[in-house]
Amino acid sequence: MKETMRLVYVASPYAAFKSGKVNVDFMACMVAKEECRKVKEAGYIPLSPVLAFSGVFSEEQRDEVLKAGLEMLSHCSYVYFSKHPASEFSKGMDIEREYARELGISELEI
Repeated sequence: MKETMRLVYVASPYAAFKSGKVNVDFMACMVAKEECRKVKEAGYIPLSPVLAFSGVFSEEQRDEVLKAGLEMLSHCSYVYFSKHPASEFSKGMDIEREYARELGISELEI
């Protein structure tokens, strides 16, 4: 049987970057890309809701984005949580962590 790479949901901060001094979408995408690189280099397929939905939903549709992200998470073998300092303030990542636990999805440590 052919061995396949596993899908990894990459949870990274978005709204935690709220500040008048930075472009939130730009910063969130930069962090998400870096975290996805780490997951890819570890031999997995990264899936990032920040990257998938950037420019697709508006900030007013935050609940829809979170719901769509949780649907993505439910199809993944693992979840990886960003270690970026802004992650500490991310309410969305807290929700993703709790949902991953409910589903029994293992956390990938890199």
